[in-house]
Amino acid sequence: MKKEHFVSLKVKVSIGIILICFLMGLLAIMSVRMIATNIIDKEYIDKAQQVANITAATLDHAEVNEITTAVMDIYGDGSDVVPSSEWGSDEWNEYMSKYDGIEQMPVFTKLRDEMRLFQNNFNVDCVYFTTYRKSAVHGIYILDAAYDDACPPGCVDSYEDGVWPDETDGSLPVTVTNTDEYGWLVTAGCPIEYDGEIITYACVDVSMNEIRAVERSYVVTISLLMVGLTVIIIILSWIFLNSSVIRPVAMLSNTAKNYCSEKNNVEHHAFEKLKIRSNDEIGQLLASMKQMETDMNTNINTLVDTKIALKETEDKASHLQALAVKDSLTGIRNKLAYDHEAEKITQDLADGFDEFGLAMIDLNFLKKTNDTYGHEKGNISIRRLCMLVCEVFEHSPVFRIGGDEFIVILKNRDYRNVDSLIDDFNAHLDRLQADDTLQPWEKISAAIGYHKFDKNLDQTVDDVFKKADKAMYDRKVAMKAERKD
Repeated sequence: MKKEHFVSLKVKVSIGIILICFLMGLLAIMSVRMIATNIIDKEYIDKAQQVANITAATLDHAEVNEITTAVMDIYGDGSDVVPSSEWGSDEWNEYMSKYDGIEQMPVFTKLRDEMRLFQNNFNVDCVYFTTYRKSAVHGIYILDAAYDDACPPGCVDSYEDGVWPDETDGSLPVTVTNTDEYGWLVTAGCPIEYDGEIITYACVDVSMNEIRAVERSYVVTISLLMVGLTVIIIILSWIFLNSSVIRPVAMLSNTAKNYCSEKNNVEHHAFEKLKIRSNDEIGQLLASMKQMETDMNTNINTLVDTKIALKETEDKASHLQALAVKDSLTGIRNKLAYDHEAEKITQDLADGFDEFGLAMIDLNFLKKTNDTYGHEKGNISIRRLCMLVCEVFEHSPVFRIGGDEFIVILKNRDYRNVDSLIDDFNAHLDRLQADDTLQPWEKISAAIGYHKFDKNLDQTVDDVFKKADKAMYDRKVAMKAERKD
């Protein structure tokens, strides 16, 4: 009978402990790395997309269209483009000289300063406009608000495997890249529309280099800790071969195997709960494991704090987005909010829901009030008219779309009773005119006109808007004629 090769218990225990510790360390490092990467990527992607959305919603689309049109008129069909890969060459400098006048345009400076406010407030690396021409594999820079190394207007990136806008809804995918030039970078974009067409994209770059460095530091620390623990365990494996060693080692091994099966985004207390009473190296090993667990919990708490900080930034962005659709003088929604509501009505029309109308209200004598009594009294007149409109048309949304203009989207009960409501509105104005206790700027006068959507005559929300505006104007003319009589 062949004699089997003898393997001592010391060797077996040593090999077993080494394998267990390295496995536990690898799983722990992978878990922390995975948690850190997932949390950081998600929060930075959300931040970049939020800032891009706010930039696209807040900036004046007419101004963006003006600068975009100026650059794209020079770009033409892109047949003679010298791409940015030739940056600094004579050919590139000659090509870029075509765009010399763009940066001197007042709208360029205005938009760049506004975009830099977003960069400063949200602590992002760069906010810029890019227009894409997929047929020419070109991405054309319209305006880059970076303080250093900004791409000039008309600069063209030419690449075959670029990230292109979605052909169905025009959205731009968010990307996370790692390059030698910029390091880790999150890029997000939001389309900017003008007259119903996407003219360019508001893009945002957010650097992740600093947080990646912190993440790597955590991983290195944990790795060093695991190496140290492994060395200790190897030494202990050559000393203890009795039952007082094997059982604690088995407990540690089972705990390590189950450690990463728990949730990775919460604190772990598996090693802390172990009850091993030993005043020797096994006790030291357990203490080291507990210290490792404490360090990992500290790292997780740090990542959670980072998530909370980013959430506060998101809340701030949401607050700014709400302010963008609110009229500061009256507190009601503004022209931008009306445009959004008009888009929803357009979708309702496509779905067959066409029971709506628009009422236009224009404040009379605002200029005269401002010139005679001052703009503060004119603001009082505007607010009093706003209160009256909201009171009369209490079941419909009211918007201030100009200095002295308001619009009401007639719905439900107000849609059905619009004639009666207008009579009430005019009667209230008549009572104000007849009230001698009021100041001149409190005796507000206004013209109102409305139009209901008629599927036989109207096709779009704008058709209704124009007819309501004309009805209001006709009323204003009639009121002027009555005053002359």
